[in-house]
Amino acid sequence: MVQKVVEVMTHMTDGWKVTANVRGHELVIDQPGVDEAGANPLETFLFSLGGCISSIARMVAREQKIDLKKCDVKIQGILDTAGLLGQETAEPIGFKQINLTISVDVDLSADKKKAFIDLVCHRCPIHDNLINVALVNHSLK
Repeated sequence: MVQKVVEVMTHMTDGWKVTANVRGHELVIDQPGVDEAGANPLETFLFSLGGCISSIARMVAREQKIDLKKCDVKIQGILDTAGLLGQETAEPIGFKQINLTISVDVDLSADKKKAFIDLVCHRCPIHDNLINVALVNHSLK
């Protein structure tokens, strides 16, 4: 088994802004209505899922010698905000449902498109982490 470690270090800066430099790319997370310097954490989380699906689609298409002209992913996350606002709730604090609508421009029959997307979702690590929850450890430094 080949294991790869992916690591990101975030830094809280002014106001609500959080930044990270990832392989030379400056990433910014912010809150709506504040500095508007970036997407909020929930939007960034959904964006990472869509980005992963699109990247894996490109990878699978290349492997299968399929001419993938377009892959657009609409991601909708549904959550009850009570928990994150510190209110008592029986609902999960995170997303209780995430809906993906994937549009691909590829010369395949409807059945083969579905099989293609099923394989893409199966191979997407972020999609997998949502289905098969990863162990998350936290510690104080």
